Amino acid sequence: MSRLVIPISYRTLWGTGDVMLWIEITLSLRSGTGNYVDYDFNVDSGTEITTFPAYEAKQLGLVVPVRPAQVQHTQSVLEVRSGMLRFRIDGMDQTEYAVACLFLGDPNVRPSPNAPPGALARNLLQPLALLEKLRFAMEKDPAALFPYGQLVVEKT
Repeated sequence: MSRLVIPISYRTLWGTGDVMLWIEITLSLRSGTGNYVDYDFNVDSGTEITTFPAYEAKQLGLVVPVRPAQVQHTQSVLEVRSGMLRFRIDGMDQTEYAVACLFLGDPNVRPSPNAPPGALARNLLQPLALLEKLRFAMEKDPAALFPYGQLVVEKT
């Protein structure tokens, strides 16, 4: 059985002293030529679907619809195009997974480096789409070196 343990990352917000937590996983996305390219994704069970920048998808040679949907992404106000991501999980076996994905933004325009972070597409992985094949468990082991716990990903 393939298994991956990822520590929960954290930082203290200087203005309030609150702790911000997140989990980052590296996915090897399958490009249009069949090669694999590594991208970091935030594991986000709160997102409704996996998201990825449309510009990056086009650069990878993925199938990106020419016309956007008649809706905009609420948080970033970016164009939305439906697609699929095929990937392997870095650190696990060579199994390839596929999930539905929203490609955000214009695939023909590189996002501005001066754009505010909220206006940029983010790499978000919705783990619920993989529950048939993978188990995701957040654990806190007092003996482990991870102060805020860890995410365990196991092949079912």
